[in-house]
Amino acid sequence: MGRNAKGLEKGIKAAILFCGFFFLGCNIQKLAIVMTAEATGNAAKEVQKYDLPFIVGAGIPSNLLILETGRILDPNNAVILSNLAETYCSYGSGFVEDYDPEKANILYYKGYKYAEQALSIMNKNFKTTLEKMSKGEATAEDLAKTIEKKNVREAFWYTACLGYWISTAKGSPESVIEISKMLAMVDRLIELDEDYFYSSPLLLRATFYATAPSILGGSPIKAKIYFDRVFKKTGGKFLLAKAVYAQFYATLLKDRTEKEVYQEEIERLKEKIKSYEEIISQTEDKEIKDKLNNQLENFKKELKGIDNENVAKLFSEKTGEQIFDETIEEILATPVDILPDVTLVNAVAKEKAKILKQRRSQYF
Repeated sequence: MGRNAKGLEKGIKAAILFCGFFFLGCNIQKLAIVMTAEATGNAAKEVQKYDLPFIVGAGIPSNLLILETGRILDPNNAVILSNLAETYCSYGSGFVEDYDPEKANILYYKGYKYAEQALSIMNKNFKTTLEKMSKGEATAEDLAKTIEKKNVREAFWYTACLGYWISTAKGSPESVIEISKMLAMVDRLIELDEDYFYSSPLLLRATFYATAPSILGGSPIKAKIYFDRVFKKTGGKFLLAKAVYAQFYATLLKDRTEKEVYQEEIERLKEKIKSYEEIISQTEDKEIKDKLNNQLENFKKELKGIDNENVAKLFSEKTGEQIFDETIEEILATPVDILPDVTLVNAVAKEKAKILKQRRSQYF
């Protein structure tokens, strides 16, 4: 073999070796980024013990960029998608919505879709049923039934992001039609693990009842019942629940007392039942009559659920304004580390309480 041929052979080997190291280096770099993105979920648990939310808030965008890079490199990684959903939702609710609801709405939607992707990868029944729903071949309840105990984390962030997105979407038609899905998912979460993350599934239900108009199922009475369950289960130490209680339940009552609102709800249901009974007595069409009877039974069941001594004792003579003031002061007086594992969440709740106190005149 001539000198030129040998030189060419060495050059080819060197090139191959270089390419091998180059691609190996690229794969190692890709793997490192993906592993970092996956690890943010575990890191988030430790960050929850930190007590300075402004530092955490400043660092979250960088974490999101790492997560997004990991997603691009490994688009079907359910762990990364789940971490993205949690981070977008937490960032929006804890650090953005109080100052810019429109931007928070964007974050919530991204979190919702990422959680949906994660669930579709982890749970094939969920994916299949979601596709059927888009064709009108399945219901929101059918979708919720596909969720299993092992999917609770992803399902929770899917539901939370969806709920937050709906609440900041200003009643857009796209968001309103998703309410049934959100409620079905909340009910499934409560069925599977109502204690998840300090009873957050119950808190989602309470928040819906306190924020939705009555025509869509909103009810201050049902909101109070669910808030009470959260407070009892968490010993009143999960301050985020109290902040939400002050912001949505107390401001809903305004200058009316809880008992007044409670009695109004009882009377409203009684009047509705009486009205339906009169309509049914004058209806001859069997199909229509059956539908009316089903609705009547639902109203009677609803009345029975709230018109009793155990529920009645939850409602005091305090006005919404009084409840607001007392709750805000309770939050501000409580140490952030009263629940060490969620110190950050409690610190964020205290910041929210300060904002609510400053904006008091907007509510009352």
